[in-house]
Amino acid sequence: MLARVKSLLARPFVHQAVDYGIGFAVASAAVRSQDRTALVIAAVVVLASTAMFAGPLAAFRVFPHTAHRVVDISLAVAGVAVAVTGSFEIFTRVVLVLAATALAFMSVRFSHGIRETRT
Repeated sequence: MLARVKSLLARPFVHQAVDYGIGFAVASAAVRSQDRTALVIAAVVVLASTAMFAGPLAAFRVFPHTAHRVVDISLAVAGVAVAVTGSFEIFTRVVLVLAATALAFMSVRFSHGIRETRT
């Protein structure tokens, strides 16, 4: 069973699906927030970056998949920076930090499939 889960997570469409999920979750949170602008911009940027990188769920395939990891980490750093420096309510800050954490984790851990650790 564990080998089947590892096989599924090693596929690039799972990474893209999670990125789309993060973008739609941020957009959904924007509806409930007082500071809609920051969350809408974050959602559009995440969705656009996911749609433009080559992969099975990509809409445009403008950029190669190898650059996706760098862009995801850059978006995560930018999301945390905006959450820390902006004058937003706590809900907006938490959403930005959680989205940034999820993007960074998915990019670092699952960008090129599951890495086997040897002990």
